[in-house]
Amino acid sequence: MASRVASTSRAMILLLMVLFSAMFLTSEARILKGGQALQGNANNSRHLLLELGFDLAKLEHYRRLSTLGDVSDRISPGGPDPHHH
Repeated sequence: MASRVASTSRAMILLLMVLFSAMFLTSEARILKGGQALQGNANNSRHLLLELGFDLAKLEHYRRLSTLGDVSDRISPGGPDPHHH
């Protein structure tokens, strides 16, 4: 009889711990209306970017800059310093 009470007590404590810890869990996912995330055309992605607060003009500007080709002022690093110990 005592082992049955101890087993029930352990199960109740475990259940309470799970329920108590579940109160602090939150979801970071966004709920999209009408399955917008599943549809893959450009209009829906633009609509989604607008809903998320992105400026489409800036994004288009950066896209054009990234496709210019070799016109870049970036330089590659020279490698490790031979005098550095």
